Amino acid sequence: MTTAVDPVDAGARDARPPAIVVRLTSTIMRPLLRSPIGRLITPLAVLEFVGRRSGTRHRVVVGWHRHGAESMVLTPATWRANFENGHPATVFWGGKRSTLVGVLDTDPSRVATVLNALLEAGGSARALALHIPDGHTLDAADVSRTNRAVIRFDRADATSHTT
Repeated sequence: MTTAVDPVDAGARDARPPAIVVRLTSTIMRPLLRSPIGRLITPLAVLEFVGRRSGTRHRVVVGWHRHGAESMVLTPATWRANFENGHPATVFWGGKRSTLVGVLDTDPSRVATVLNALLEAGGSARALALHIPDGHTLDAADVSRTNRAVIRFDRADATSHTT
C-alpha cells in the first residue's frame, strides 16, 4: 500500500512568526537598529521609504541578507511593490545609514536561485522565514507558494531608476 503525499507538504512552507510578535519585535528593534547598537544586530535592518502612490513614509524592520557584493531583502510583504522598477530607500544596517535604491524581482525561478544561494552559503531557512524539508532544494513552485520576492539594493548613485 502506498500513501499519497500532499504536494503542499512536499515543499517549502511559510514560517513567519505571528503578526503580534512581528509588531512587538519591530517596535523594539526599530530604534536599536537606527542607533550605534545596530552594528551588533547585522541580521536585521530598517528600511525607510516613501510609498510610491500613497506618499506615506514607511519604516520597516527587515531581514538583511548579503551574498557576495549584493545586499538584499526577501519578503512576501505587500510593501515590496514600491520597489518595482527601482525606488530609493534609507537603510540602517550595521550601525550605519545609507541611501540605496532597491529593485524588486518577483520571477519565481530567479528568486529560488537567490534563496538557494543564501542557503548554500550557510544561511538558515529560519532566517528566511521558511520551513524547508530536509534535502529539499527550493524551486519556482516553492517561491510561488510562499509568495517570496527579492529586493536587491545598490548605492543610489550606482543604479539608474525611475520613480
